[in-house]
Amino acid sequence: MGKLCSKGFDKGTSHRKAPPPVWCPLRCTLDELYNGVEKTIKFPGGRMKLLPDPGVIAPNADPETLVVEIPAGAKNGLKTVYPRRVILDDRKVPRDVIVDVIEEPHAEFHRQGNDLWAIRKIPLMEYVTNEALTIETLDKRLLTVPKIEPGCVIEIPNEGMPCWHGIGETGSIFVSFEVIYPKNLSLTREEKDELKKLLAKEENNV
Repeated sequence: MGKLCSKGFDKGTSHRKAPPPVWCPLRCTLDELYNGVEKTIKFPGGRMKLLPDPGVIAPNADPETLVVEIPAGAKNGLKTVYPRRVILDDRKVPRDVIVDVIEEPHAEFHRQGNDLWAIRKIPLMEYVTNEALTIETLDKRLLTVPKIEPGCVIEIPNEGMPCWHGIGETGSIFVSFEVIYPKNLSLTREEKDELKKLLAKEENNV
């Protein structure tokens, strides 16, 4: 099993100089970090041989595959140390494996700590004809939020990233809306007059 390290890792107490570790960057989507995920790293032999984990009994495990458990809420740069798991170039001294989480960019959300920020682009028709708007969370739920003016920000508490190992608080989602206006809109004179009447009526209700 690996040892999670958010701030470096234990160098040990032995006076013998340990061989340098093997670093393995592991790319994870924001969805995977939100939900937690099990990922694998393949060591196909050759120069680098993976040693079995002495603390785990797994008779059916692939001897060339390192299984990595990424907890829900893990952050970019989280390191997991697997002590003495690799032999390099047939040398007898095992090396540590350090798995380094790399968070991939998300199409909609930008992460700041445990908070998630988003700018949702919506068509003019959807914005005008709906009293409330929706946003999809990383676990595929649809949240309904009141319609706000474009450019303003609304906070949705406790819907951001979960706490990693209970450290800190669950984050929030902060969302703003950007209205997409139709391009090359062609209206007849009658349609323009009707639109002017509707807009004038709306302005009088403000």
